[in-house]
Amino acid sequence: MHKYVLGISMSSHDRSAALLRDGTVVGAVAEERLDRRKRSQGFYEGDSGGLVLPPLRAIARVLSESGIGLHEVDLVVCGRSVRTCRDELIKALPVDPERVVEPPAPGHHLAHAYSAYATSPFKDSAVLVLDEQGYRHDDGRFERGSWFLGESGVLQTCRRFTGTRTNLSLGMFFDVFAALTGLSEAGLPAAGKLMALASYGRAHEDWPELVSLAADGDVDVSLEALDHFLESVAGVPVFPGHRNRPAGSLEGFDKKYRAVHWGTPLAADLAAHAQAELERGVLHTAATLRLETGARHLSYAGGVALNCTANSRLLEAGFEDVFVQPAATDDGCAIGLAYYGWIEVLGRSREPVKRFSSVLGPRYTSADSKSAWAAYGLEGHVSSAEPAAVAGLLAEGKLVCRVDGRSEWGPRALGHRSIIADPCRPGIVETLNSRVKFREPFRPFGISIDADQAPSLLELDSVPASLGPYMLAVARTRDDRLGSVSHKDGTIRYQLVAEEDGSYHQLLRAFGDLTGLPAVINTSFNTLGEPLVETPEDAVRQFLVSGADVLVIGDELLDLTALDPQVSEQSIRLAEQQTVVDPLHLALRHEAAGYPKAAAEVLSLAPPVTLADGADKLREFEALQMRLAIIEGDTSRAAAHAQRVLELSGMPRAAAEAAEVLNSVSFKGPHVNAAVAKVLLSLVPQGGAVHTIRALLSDGEARPADSVKE
Repeated sequence: MHKYVLGISMSSHDRSAALLRDGTVVGAVAEERLDRRKRSQGFYEGDSGGLVLPPLRAIARVLSESGIGLHEVDLVVCGRSVRTCRDELIKALPVDPERVVEPPAPGHHLAHAYSAYATSPFKDSAVLVLDEQGYRHDDGRFERGSWFLGESGVLQTCRRFTGTRTNLSLGMFFDVFAALTGLSEAGLPAAGKLMALASYGRAHEDWPELVSLAADGDVDVSLEALDHFLESVAGVPVFPGHRNRPAGSLEGFDKKYRAVHWGTPLAADLAAHAQAELERGVLHTAATLRLETGARHLSYAGGVALNCTANSRLLEAGFEDVFVQPAATDDGCAIGLAYYGWIEVLGRSREPVKRFSSVLGPRYTSADSKSAWAAYGLEGHVSSAEPAAVAGLLAEGKLVCRVDGRSEWGPRALGHRSIIADPCRPGIVETLNSRVKFREPFRPFGISIDADQAPSLLELDSVPASLGPYMLAVARTRDDRLGSVSHKDGTIRYQLVAEEDGSYHQLLRAFGDLTGLPAVINTSFNTLGEPLVETPEDAVRQFLVSGADVLVIGDELLDLTALDPQVSEQSIRLAEQQTVVDPLHLALRHEAAGYPKAAAEVLSLAPPVTLADGADKLREFEALQMRLAIIEGDTSRAAAHAQRVLELSGMPRAAAEAAEVLNSVSFKGPHVNAAVAKVLLSLVPQGGAVHTIRALLSDGEARPADSVKE
């Protein structure tokens, strides 16, 4: 009989489930792919008691894929990042408590470690874990970095490094800079965006080193030193009343410093400094781990392991090769937890994995595809998706959405849930950004490339070989034809596609035969802030609202540009009706990414936000309209929206922004320092802000306020 182990990651973000059968991963999926909420957030807000909900959809799906029920699972292993969760799992899941285990605390980094080591191609390996934070002890200490050694299956702990409220981890350090430059995703700091922005910055020799390197391999960042540095940098705005006051905590940075827009040179310089310091820290701890263990290979996990630029330098630490499990963040812990159960609890062996397959999501049938086409009136308009046919459409400059078989495990699209395009097409990056993705323009796109021909197109000698299949490294280009998709620093993020990758490899070969370049741009197939598409129905719906030209699902193809306009318009309307999206949230995303015209268009097509939607949401709506009016040069409209913001404001920041607009475009009274307005606004009740500001900025009755000095 088969032996099944179910791993369940229950962190407050990136929840997931993975199933082992006889020691092999047979299924794994993140909850976000099924509940359609980016990073599956929202279960813990406002719950000081630490409520933990398991990823029920993911659990059900990995079990059904293997044709078993929960009662047939031999062992369930659960884990969460900052706390334990076994008791909550038993309450929520109808499972025998005797079959549920959790690694002893602190166990989060151990789960990360097993996720990388157990799926690596190495028999023996050092294991490095670097993230924002792991298990948090009662005294406030938390896991910030861990070393392990894998030689016989069971991981040996080499060293654990703990952080405190005032000594931050590398992940926290990088998140501070992401937040400071206004880069976020799903409400969390977007480290990947900061990494991309770094290439546009310049080094400042007078800026201090912020990451401390200890002889034992520890790396940490002093909160006090970081705070002092940011306060000393000219141009980093500090909220009134906070200058020369310590931030005091990680959360204090957001309260003290106002974000620097990512489009400014200062933001790029800050990103470059953060990236350089991160790389210095990663290489130091990796090199010390190499010297202490003597290991030739490194398995690496945790959120920091998704930093492709740093990963590409890891051979400098002395390792011969490096493997990063594609789901390096907390979703990947589901696999690590399962292997902890398999190896440490059940006492089973572990064998190296020649090439870990990241294609672990649910399976879909031709009937699923047929139903998806039919749902949007397209069943009679599909044709055969032969590799040569798809290659021809790409060569014509068309944007192709591709869904093939099971979905990828981890955040990277690797050809199974991808949008692909011709990298040589002039203006292709701008087209993808302005029509489909609406990403910040400084973010580069990756490529998928035929592994056999990659060495002639990319400089791969200094990059760890085992990172190649997963788009987890960057390399410099050898071919000028890739110049349009190369990043500012001359590198490109890449995926090596081998013959065992089946139809995707065939497509690259066909495209190479046609154009001479066996490589395509590859970006994730997701739009409007949703996670990557999962089901065929997700694919058809998102494709129709994406602005792309062609959709391939398995061996079927739909060219939207070849359809009768009436058919395509009707299908698009159906897809729009089925797409649940908050127009204000979408407009704010477009604005934040640098597309104000797209934001204005979204708002123009959406019903207006009213007080019935809540004062906070209405204030956000009015503030966005105010900013868009300023960009358009319509000062009277900006002033009208600014007044509405003030009428709704109890929040000093929003009110202060609106007050500054009114001061510049509306009133002619004596100048009042904005800092004074911000202080006063913090004292008035909601709805009273407008009266206070009007008195300050006009020749009204509140004369004493007119003479207030800072």
